[in-house]
Amino acid sequence: MKLVAALGSRLSVLLISLLLGFLLPWVSAANDAEQAPEAGPAPIALLGQMSKALSELEYEGTLVYLNGHELSTLRIAHRINGGQAHESLLALSGPVRAVARSRQTVTCVLPDARAISVPRHSAHAATLHSGTLDAERLRPHYLIHHLGQSRVAGRDTLVVGIIPKDDLRYGYRFFVDKDTGLPLKTDLMDSSATPIEQVMFTEIEFLGRASADAMAANAAPLQPLEAAVSVNSGLAHSAPASAPIDLAPWSFSELPAGYAVVAGDPPATDTKGTKGQRRWFMVSDGLSVVSVYIEPDQGYGLAGHKRIGAMNAAGRSLNGYQITAVGEAPLQTVQAIAAAVRTQP
Repeated sequence: MKLVAALGSRLSVLLISLLLGFLLPWVSAANDAEQAPEAGPAPIALLGQMSKALSELEYEGTLVYLNGHELSTLRIAHRINGGQAHESLLALSGPVRAVARSRQTVTCVLPDARAISVPRHSAHAATLHSGTLDAERLRPHYLIHHLGQSRVAGRDTLVVGIIPKDDLRYGYRFFVDKDTGLPLKTDLMDSSATPIEQVMFTEIEFLGRASADAMAANAAPLQPLEAAVSVNSGLAHSAPASAPIDLAPWSFSELPAGYAVVAGDPPATDTKGTKGQRRWFMVSDGLSVVSVYIEPDQGYGLAGHKRIGAMNAAGRSLNGYQITAVGEAPLQTVQAIAAAVRTQP
C-alpha cells in the first residue's frame, strides 16, 4: 500500500479512535486553586473523578459528533474485562464504520468493509489518556478552571476547561456528570476557545461499577455492537516506562515551547534479524500529543500537510527517509515537530 493511502487510512483510524478516546481520564495529585464550596470540586479533582469513573463504570449510550458542519451519530459500549477497559463504537449515520479498542489494539472497519488493526504503542502511549496529568507542567501553557454548570443528556454536569495560552495547542472543555464523574460532553477548542470538534452523549445507560472480582477475572472479550470487529492481541515493542528513550540515530531540535519527546519504539527488526530504521516517537506537552513516524523514503510519502477534523499531518523527506508527524494539535505545531527531526551527527 502506498504511503499516501496508508496515511489516509491511519488518519481515519486515528480520527475514529479519537471518538473512543474523547473521555480523557486524567488525574493528578497536584492541588488546584481553592474553590468556593458552592462551586463543587476543584478542576483537578474533577479530572481525577473522571479517571475513577472510566476505570470502574460500565455503560452504553448514543453519541453525537460534530466536526464543522458534519454531524455523526454513534453508539458506544464500554466494559471492564480483566481489569482493562474495552470499548466498541458503531456509526449509526453515514457510511458503515465500526471500531473496537482494547488495551493493545484499535481495530477499525472502514466504509469499504476493510478492517484495519493498529497496535497501541505500549503503556507510554496510553499515559496521556489514562495516567497522570501533571498540572504543574501544564500551567505555563494552559489555564485549568471551572466554567460553571450545565445539563447534558438530561443529567447535571460541572464544566471544567483546559484552555491554551497560545496558538501551539488545543484546549478542552469537559462536562462532568455530577453523580458518576463521567464526562458526558467534550469540546476540543482552539486558542480562542472556539470549538473545533464536539462529542456529546444524547442518552446513556449506566450498567454499574465493575466489582473487584469481576475486574480481576478473565471475562470473555466484549463483542462490538452489531459489527464483526476483531481485536488483535499483539503488543507494539516499546521500551519500558523507566527506560530512557533511545532516539539514535535521530534527534529533535527546536521543538515548540512545552513539547518534548516522551515515548518511542526501538528500531524494528526484519525477518533476517537486521534492525532497520523505521521508528515511531511520541511528542507531547503533557496534554496535546503528536506521533512522529520515520521510515525509508519510497518516493510517494506525504509532502506538505493534510487535515482530517482536528487531526493534522505534516510530512517531508530527510536523507532518504520519510518523516510524517500526525497529531491532534494545530497545524503549525505539527509542522514544527516534523521540521525538528534531525539525524544525529
